[in-house]
Amino acid sequence: MNKKFSLAGVLAVAAALTLSGCSAGANSASPGQEPSAPSTATSSGMAEPGASSMESMIHIQDGKFINPKPLAAGATVTVMNLDADAQTVISDDSSSFNVKVPAGGMATFAAPKKSGNYPFHSGDGDMRGVLTVTAGAPSVAATMVCADEAKQNVMEILGLPAIPTTTENWDGTTYSCTYPLDVGSFVMTVTESANDADAAALAKQLAGSLDAPPLEGLANLGLPGYQAKDGNVVFAKDNMTLHVDATAFPATVGPHKVTASSFAYEMATTILGCWTAHHG
Repeated sequence: MNKKFSLAGVLAVAAALTLSGCSAGANSASPGQEPSAPSTATSSGMAEPGASSMESMIHIQDGKFINPKPLAAGATVTVMNLDADAQTVISDDSSSFNVKVPAGGMATFAAPKKSGNYPFHSGDGDMRGVLTVTAGAPSVAATMVCADEAKQNVMEILGLPAIPTTTENWDGTTYSCTYPLDVGSFVMTVTESANDADAAALAKQLAGSLDAPPLEGLANLGLPGYQAKDGNVVFAKDNMTLHVDATAFPATVGPHKVTASSFAYEMATTILGCWTAHHG
């Protein structure tokens, strides 16, 4: 382990923590809003408390499915069976949802967490429909990879003449911010999981695919952290997995001749400091 580099990373976090708080990027959820945990399917002859409105229901009537209007990722989907026979609603991929609906009754399930169109069919295959899922807003913390403070840090570390422009993408679970720089693009990505354990498991899996060994000692900041020599850094904090990818950079960048790996680590600690300040 490079102890000198580890200490520099710790100091970077300490500096970040002196901020009153990091701002969010565009299209974020309101403060305190976090991803909802997946719901379990339920069924009964009556509507469950908090059941969705009529527009968010899949209706079964006269042997046909009536599709609901587009729903947000993770939202509760209610199935109302107006026919005299029990039915099963199964996604065509066999994994996104599968729920039994009693005759004349209702059932609920959680919409998939990734946006897209999800074709579904009945148990006997005679009825078919499509559930359209739209991406809900990312959390405030996730969008901090595109916040003004992050852009300012990039400008200062690399000695850029102006604040860099960025492009953002959100698919319902993963928020990415791409910095298209002259020296090469780099990307910071945040994936929101259902819980802390899932985020840590994802970080470990991602690090394995990137050949990024675990950070040790002070360098990991007491978190699951991984760093590869090519410019990939991965951390897990709370229910979020952070990946900084600076592999498109040359051997060194900026007036201070920063390596891609060192740059990725410094940006990762900046974001972690923002998250700590945000969550308290």
